[in-house]
Amino acid sequence: MRVAQFIDTAAEGGAETVVLELCRQLRMRSVDPVLLHFGSPYLSRQARQLGVEQHVLPGHRYYKSTRTLPLFALQLSRLLRAREIDVLHSHLFGPITAAAPACLLAGVPHVGTLHDVYVVDERPARIHLLQLAALLGTRLVCVSEDMEAFYRRRGLFWRQALRTVYNGTSSMPAPQVPDLRQALGLSDADLLVICVGRLVRLKNHQLLLRAFAGLDTPQSAHLLLVGDGPLRDQLHCLATELDIAERVHFLGRRDDVPALLAASDIFALCSDTEGLSCSILEAMAAGLPVVATRVGGNSELVTDGSTGYLVEPGDVAAVQARLLALALDPARRQRFGRAAQQRIATQFSLDVMLEAYLRQYAAPCNTAAAAVRRD
Repeated sequence: MRVAQFIDTAAEGGAETVVLELCRQLRMRSVDPVLLHFGSPYLSRQARQLGVEQHVLPGHRYYKSTRTLPLFALQLSRLLRAREIDVLHSHLFGPITAAAPACLLAGVPHVGTLHDVYVVDERPARIHLLQLAALLGTRLVCVSEDMEAFYRRRGLFWRQALRTVYNGTSSMPAPQVPDLRQALGLSDADLLVICVGRLVRLKNHQLLLRAFAGLDTPQSAHLLLVGDGPLRDQLHCLATELDIAERVHFLGRRDDVPALLAASDIFALCSDTEGLSCSILEAMAAGLPVVATRVGGNSELVTDGSTGYLVEPGDVAAVQARLLALALDPARRQRFGRAAQQRIATQFSLDVMLEAYLRQYAAPCNTAAAAVRRD
């Protein structure tokens, strides 16, 4: 079976992580993965390293406009047939809604994973395009039950058209890199709080910086911000205003995130909205206690008071208090970290995710697509 993963070039973070992990895991199951994108250097590099077939899709200019989407769909349908794709798995709103008519034309089953809610929250009318995709036969997947409930509130979907498949990650933590802290100019005695995520407004790094600025600990505390984005300069300025610039490290996009997590003590994420955070998944797998906002699927990941703490979005004082509680109690950090690893191993493993998607790939074709394929 040839299963193509389709993702927009502009996508970063969790969706990319899931796509690449699915490609890796499918190969291990003797399924032939194919990666479709619009020319992302990062995805191209990763595909080559994985030994995964990839194709840069033509017609990006048609994809970007609703008026010209039929032209893109026609080109994509031809590619799906030419490359003998058996199932297309699209990720995020744009690829899902663009690929739905293409799959209908090509007679190819289509699975579409939604990784967030803000795209519809910001523009509610977009729900109609997702409903149309479902009518054309797309099997829509949400990455948390909270997300599925959101989409069912916003639109009319029959029971089988929308379901939840949790993201998964490896339950094996990365080995520690002995000199990593030294390479960052830090000592073994420093307390490291790490946040992994794009520097965009939805991740609310401003709140985290303000909470960190008031963190009064006996040991020197440092904040690692892993990721890049349009707010980088603004966040630099805020760190300077808060007089913490020397203790906030903007590391940009990194290929060694597991090692950075292994070198850290606490993971924090103060997002205003989430689907199911791959960053939190990876932090828990690395044995880190988590402080996160109670949004989206975070409460399905983090067990408050057991694997970390959940706080209300926008509450600087609560984030600061929970960070301080963990900073002052190494035994609690270790206890929470062990519980987090166990939770990942049993409920959010790669095997659990992959088995769920394999069931989706093997599900019977919808009536319309099946009719086209028979023709």
